Amino acid sequence: MYTFVGIDNCSVRILLVFLLLFFSLRSYSQLQGQDFVDSLLKQLPKVQEDSNKVKCYQLLANAYKTIDPNAGIKYGQLQLDLAKNINSQRSIASAYDQLGLNYYHKSDYTTALEYFNKALSTVSLVKHPELYCSIISHIAVVYQELGNHDKALEYNLQILEYDKNEGKYSINVGCDYGNIGIIYMQKNDLEKSLEYAFMSLEVFKKLEDKDGIAHNYGNIGNVYKRQRKFTKALESINESSKIFEELGDNAGIAINLGNIGGIYLEIAIYKDSNVILPEPLPVGSKTYFLQTAISYFNKSIEISKKIEQLENIKEFSYGLVEAYTFLGNYKMAFESYKQHITFRDSITSTESKTRIANLETEREFIIKEKELQIEKLEIEKKRNERIILIITVILLLIIIGIIVQKFLQQKKRNVVLAVEKEKHLAHIAEQKKVMSSISHTHAHEVSGQVSTILGLVSLFNSEDYTDPDNKTIIEGISQTAEVLDIVVKDMIKEENRTNKPSE
Repeated sequence: MYTFVGIDNCSVRILLVFLLLFFSLRSYSQLQGQDFVDSLLKQLPKVQEDSNKVKCYQLLANAYKTIDPNAGIKYGQLQLDLAKNINSQRSIASAYDQLGLNYYHKSDYTTALEYFNKALSTVSLVKHPELYCSIISHIAVVYQELGNHDKALEYNLQILEYDKNEGKYSINVGCDYGNIGIIYMQKNDLEKSLEYAFMSLEVFKKLEDKDGIAHNYGNIGNVYKRQRKFTKALESINESSKIFEELGDNAGIAINLGNIGGIYLEIAIYKDSNVILPEPLPVGSKTYFLQTAISYFNKSIEISKKIEQLENIKEFSYGLVEAYTFLGNYKMAFESYKQHITFRDSITSTESKTRIANLETEREFIIKEKELQIEKLEIEKKRNERIILIITVILLLIIIGIIVQKFLQQKKRNVVLAVEKEKHLAHIAEQKKVMSSISHTHAHEVSGQVSTILGLVSLFNSEDYTDPDNKTIIEGISQTAEVLDIVVKDMIKEENRTNKPSE
């Protein structure tokens, strides 16, 4: 499988506008590939150490990714260092993104993902939606490389919906269509793949964007190849190659050369078969097509080694194995197989690192999630403890309040009781005084009056009621009784006065 991966579609987000600082847009639009880089390098010393130089570094890092990724990494790091010095979060995110792109083109997906994730954590969707979506699209392409096509498709469809709502990002819509078309091709939904590829091609043609046009012709050619429409496939990929050569895009040239080799290999395979194809095969012998395939594979591998495109070398080395085997040249087939194994193991090591990195990232995420849960539980525990403490304090205050209230009430009652006791004691003392008076004073008077009455009664002549003295005795008794009555009334009055409740 010689899949054309269109990561470059979304890696360039119309940064040429910054070149107006030094040149006219018309003159610079004529510069492509190495000429573009050379012109930037010539002007670089003249630029001040500010945001303008950051943008120059960014353009160089972006341009070098398909020419010389190592140089692209160098300028990406310079961009990052200067962006940090001027404290521009957007430029820092962009620098991480450029570093990720260059490492991607070196097939170092672990490091690429690391930088893309750093870029994503730095940039804000709200403040910089264009760059944010661009980074997301790059992460989606890495998912494509790792074979997770459903995840890649999910990300790209989300980006497409966002970009379609932002009319000014029409170039992004073209990029999104192209990437979605590639994913459908990898999912073997070829009709859907062609549909999105042609939509992308239409956008880039209207924008006169040669890079986007070249990538889409390459994508369309690969879909035709899978449909066994070899003539159409060759026409589309050759059209793509012409543009890449004009642009000086070594990565695009290498991939197209390998894909053309793959087409010729399949033509040779089907040459002697009885399979009915959608289109007739080109004219030529089987040996001619095999030798042509070998020539294209070797050219692709040669360029891929220069730019360290390990995936290309691995894929197209295996194409050489098949071509040499069909030719009967088993020695060269074995040599090609050794080359294939060497680069396959190198990429497998890189992919293993990627998986390990993903597992570590997932583990860190899980640990972080656990830490957040523990922190949440601690916060909740502290909150509950505070609530319990507050409730306890409130209850304690209520209890203290009740106790104080009871104490004050009891104290009040005690004061009342003390007052009542004082009154009661005073009353008793008064009664005692009265009784003493009655017993000493009044009793003497009563006793005297009673004695008088008894004495008079003894003088009464009961034998002779006509005795004149009896009348005098009776009057004496009557007068004494009246005095006694007064004394008794005084005693009763005094007693009533003392028995009356005190106010």
